Amino acid sequence: MKNAYVLTVVVFLVSTILFSWWFINKFGFDAKIGVATLKNIVIDRALLISIPVSVAYFCIHMLWLHEHNKWKLAISIVLILGTLYTVLAYFFLFHILIVSLFADPFVD
Repeated sequence: MKNAYVLTVVVFLVSTILFSWWFINKFGFDAKIGVATLKNIVIDRALLISIPVSVAYFCIHMLWLHEHNKWKLAISIVLILGTLYTVLAYFFLFHILIVSLFADPFVD
């Protein structure tokens, strides 16, 4: 059980770093990147995307360890990933797009 928590924290940190790196590479190619910009990108975007990913990983990891019926495991994983997709779509539509319309994260 302790191992699951450690792996979930690792997944959270790696996904936060990857989402931040992707966002900077995708949208900030010509922009000046400073400390305030990194804070805006990491807190406003990467953390909000990494939290559902980490929770989904933890749920799938626990199911993988405790569920021995392959059909229940497969259906549960599909439901968890569908919920993750819905939550991320909500975050994307209502947080990232609206914040992006009003604030430029590449301004210090």
